[in-house]
Amino acid sequence: MELKNTHIKFGLIAGILMVGITITLQMAGLDQKSFLGWLAYIPFLAGIILNATTFSKENDGFVTFKNVFGSGFKASMIVTILMIIWSVIFVYCFPEMKEKAIEMARAEMMKKPNMTDEAMDMGINIFRKGYTTIIISGALFGTLFMGAIFSLIGAGIAPKKGERPMTDNF
Repeated sequence: MELKNTHIKFGLIAGILMVGITITLQMAGLDQKSFLGWLAYIPFLAGIILNATTFSKENDGFVTFKNVFGSGFKASMIVTILMIIWSVIFVYCFPEMKEKAIEMARAEMMKKPNMTDEAMDMGINIFRKGYTTIIISGALFGTLFMGAIFSLIGAGIAPKKGERPMTDNF
């Protein structure tokens, strides 16, 4: 029997909320505060857990850990796609953020006593050239990594009865 899917709805909702919180933090200039950046992951985690429990409920509990994890990870992929789209928009619509990030990187490098000016300039140039790739890769791998962890949590929480028993209906 085919399992009912819930990942599209919860992936879209979690992704839109995550992008919304990210935009809000960036516009308020609070995205660089380390602990506040994690706020965007709250709707992501909640969405994956809600997806897992709803997926189990929609399938009368006849799901396995693997089924629930798969549904959560599919929702995570939708969130990842939305975060990549936002990252591309962010890079091209807010070029001033690149310079802000470079200045922050320079300030961090200056704190290191053994960092030479040449090494600092070389590091900044590499960061400047790879900025777009770094941002998009961070959205891709960071969101998928967290999505895998959140999917494991959701799969652990959701009630599971195992595979649906086979019946002969001849």
